[in-house]
Amino acid sequence: MPHGPSCDGKTLSRSGLTGRRALAAAAGMAGAGLLSEAWAHWVEPNRLSLTRVRIRVPGWPAGRPPLRIGQLSDLHCNSGTSVDRARRAAAMLMAQQPDLVVLTGDFVTSHGEQWAEAAADAIAPVVAAPLGGFAVLGNHDYWTNSADVVAREVERLGIPVLRNEPARVRRLGNVWVLGVDSISTGRADAKVTSLGVPADAVRLMLVHEPDFADYAGVRVSLQISGHSHGGQIRLPGLPVYSPAGARKYHMGFYRTATHPLFVSRGIGMIGVPFRFRCPPEVVVLTLEGADSTPTGTAAPGAA
Repeated sequence: MPHGPSCDGKTLSRSGLTGRRALAAAAGMAGAGLLSEAWAHWVEPNRLSLTRVRIRVPGWPAGRPPLRIGQLSDLHCNSGTSVDRARRAAAMLMAQQPDLVVLTGDFVTSHGEQWAEAAADAIAPVVAAPLGGFAVLGNHDYWTNSADVVAREVERLGIPVLRNEPARVRRLGNVWVLGVDSISTGRADAKVTSLGVPADAVRLMLVHEPDFADYAGVRVSLQISGHSHGGQIRLPGLPVYSPAGARKYHMGFYRTATHPLFVSRGIGMIGVPFRFRCPPEVVVLTLEGADSTPTGTAAPGAA
């Protein structure tokens, strides 16, 4: 009587080998998944990167030297770890010796009355920038009912928090910062913000949410934003999640229909405590004259 496959020693051996390979493959996939999760949770969120970008700004006065602007965004201080990350980010930024520093919102995630002072203390070194600094608030600073306490702590450092207000950059003549309030307030208004600013001024607009670029309605030389976290977790070329206000512009430099825009990936996190293929970012923007396409480099760091 012929034997069936179950009685064939070679078949059994091959089946066993196939089963072991399948188990090994499954174990490998599980292990890779655990390693990726560990990396995304413990390593990449604390692996600060330094991004340097040169931007040729329309209308930059002829003969004026380049201006180095340091940017920190989305600190999301809500723990000792996040405060330490903000402190290291500030140290990394100031090591680049920026002329001017801008802070583009979401200093805290929640419990601003608990974390605003620590967040401000962590970034205190930025006040050493020769031309000082300017700040705007983000949606989380408002959603946690912490806007006033956050603003008070940042201004304690000597950095004005602009809420639909302009400010002239000292010693730079006709260069102005337009600080537009977060769109989460329903009061973001670039037209109000630009009142009194000369028509021929170089206008640097700070607003937390980058998609505001499409309906600002005023002429600006450059918009600097955050909010998106770069998607925080990225598949090749795509953010996994982009919040409202950052659905179109996710990270890096854009030349929009009306003006140049830079969007920082920020320092902190929101929602799931992961970053994957999207490390936290300290930014130095070098502004210079002549209207042409800018170039940029991102230099990973481990501060």
